[in-house]
Amino acid sequence: MKTMVTGPGTSGTRRSGVQTLALMVCLATASVAGISGCSIAVPAPESTGAASAAGQQSFAAPTVQAGHDAAGVAAKNMTFDAGVTLSPGVPVGYSDVFGETPGSYDSSPAAPEWTRTSNNVAGQSSYSNAAGCIAAYWTTTNQGPLIEAGDDKASTKKLFKYLIPSVVEDSLKEATLPWVTQAGKPGPSISFLRYDTHASEGVAASSVWARMLGTADTGLLVSLSCPSDELLAATTPAVMKKLSVVPPTS
Repeated sequence: MKTMVTGPGTSGTRRSGVQTLALMVCLATASVAGISGCSIAVPAPESTGAASAAGQQSFAAPTVQAGHDAAGVAAKNMTFDAGVTLSPGVPVGYSDVFGETPGSYDSSPAAPEWTRTSNNVAGQSSYSNAAGCIAAYWTTTNQGPLIEAGDDKASTKKLFKYLIPSVVEDSLKEATLPWVTQAGKPGPSISFLRYDTHASEGVAASSVWARMLGTADTGLLVSLSCPSDELLAATTPAVMKKLSVVPPTS
């Protein structure tokens, strides 16, 4: 498989964050769908005199809001509108229990066993099971070019359009993942958009979940592929019991 990343010659943390996110989706999609190559065009970073001056500062400005109620935010559903209640610039991550044997948190004795295939490689972790399904999740920061201030849903649509230029907005369906500190435990949910593709000859069925948290400057993606549509549908609930998005503590 050949992967090509194209973009402006200048570098910057904002560009690299978006580039990493696009590259990880490209690689994950290619690995499960038999795509022969990936071509990713990276938008040029914004450049202003003020931004250049800020880059020369010798101190880091605080990002946590005074009096911010992190516990209160964690206790409520993280809807698209609720994204503005997060602390600016504080990244959001995941918890997973893919490596654990089904126990008290999962009463289904038929839940598949998962084997880790990568661990936080460029922000991505992935697992596979004996049925041929592959689950992956990753996060990235510095998403400035894709963020619509104060509108996480619009930002998430923009993210999907950037990663999959042919995506039709009507094909993006609202979905949720657990919004809890420990995967497998009950609690609130976080809103995502999901894009599904059907299996065909030589191509796996797949789902991609995405959420842009503009205030937190964090992009979240989860993907799941299985050999058939039926297996994908049956496996998705099990994956949701083994993965959660962790509310930040500050």
